[in-house]
Amino acid sequence: MSRKTIEERLEALEREWSWAKPIIMELAKQYDLQKPRVNPMKYCKDEIDRKIIGYLIDNLGAGTTEIARGIGLRDVEKVGRHVVGKRLLRINKQASNDGWNILNFDPAMREHPVTKEKKLRAWWINLEDVDVEEFKRESKSDKH
Repeated sequence: MSRKTIEERLEALEREWSWAKPIIMELAKQYDLQKPRVNPMKYCKDEIDRKIIGYLIDNLGAGTTEIARGIGLRDVEKVGRHVVGKRLLRINKQASNDGWNILNFDPAMREHPVTKEKKLRAWWINLEDVDVEEFKRESKSDKH
């Protein structure tokens, strides 16, 4: 194949791409808006689980000690953080078995996306897969 033929084909592809790109981008945007999300309440078996997930949603990410302190568990350093850690592992495993990636644990230092605070060994909630509004609505209805 000659160089001229290759150049002509590339130019034709570029013309077609410039025509198709806006359509593809619009479809991608619509798909993202319609992407299903899961209510993490599905994986909460009691009030402590709901408080843990609620804390992660409100703070986007936190370590187990910070969560235990934030939700008011007693004896945070010895027992509370272990309770939180075990529950997060269970919730994450159940969600993963259903094909959802709602929680991520990162043992390395990571910067909070909003506050820019650095957190070591923290759990992060994946807001792309979580239906936050539904969780908050159900949390409020459970309290009343």
